Amino acid sequence: MHTISSLRKTLGLATTNQVRNRIDSIRDVLAPHLRRGPNNQLLVSDEGVALLRQLQELYDSGLRMTEASEVLKAKSYSADVSTVSVSSGSAQTRTAPQEGAQRLIRSLQDEIAFLRHRVTILEDRLSHETEVNDDPRREPWWTRLGEDVDVA
Repeated sequence: MHTISSLRKTLGLATTNQVRNRIDSIRDVLAPHLRRGPNNQLLVSDEGVALLRQLQELYDSGLRMTEASEVLKAKSYSADVSTVSVSSGSAQTRTAPQEGAQRLIRSLQDEIAFLRHRVTILEDRLSHETEVNDDPRREPWWTRLGEDVDVA
C-alpha cells in the first residue's frame, strides 16, 4: 500500500495536493483500490498506482485532467462490461456508459463544428479589415490628432 507522499514521488509530482486531485478525479474507478490506514491516512494499492500512472501519462500527453479522467473511466467501464455475463439485466448497465460516451462525443463534435464556423467568420472579418486598411486613400489615424494640437 502506498501513501500520498510516496505517490507524489512515484508519479513525479511537486505537491501532495496534485496527488489528491488525481485521486479525486478518478475516485469512482479507484475506490476498490483505496483504503484508510492509521490516523485516517489514505492508502492506495499497487493496482491503484497503475491507474494513477495511466492517468498521469494521459495528462502528460496533453489532455486536461478532466479529459484524462474521462478516458480512464471509459476504459474501466468497457473493461467492466466485457467481464459481465450477458443477461437481460446486464444489457441495460452495459449500454449506459456507451450512451454517455456517445453523448460526450456528439457534444464535442458540435463544439468543434461551432468553433470552426467561428474561426471562418473571424478570418473573413480579418481579411476584410486588412483590405480596408490597405486603401491608399485612407489617411493614418494620427493625422487627425495633429489638427487638434496647438503648440504655439
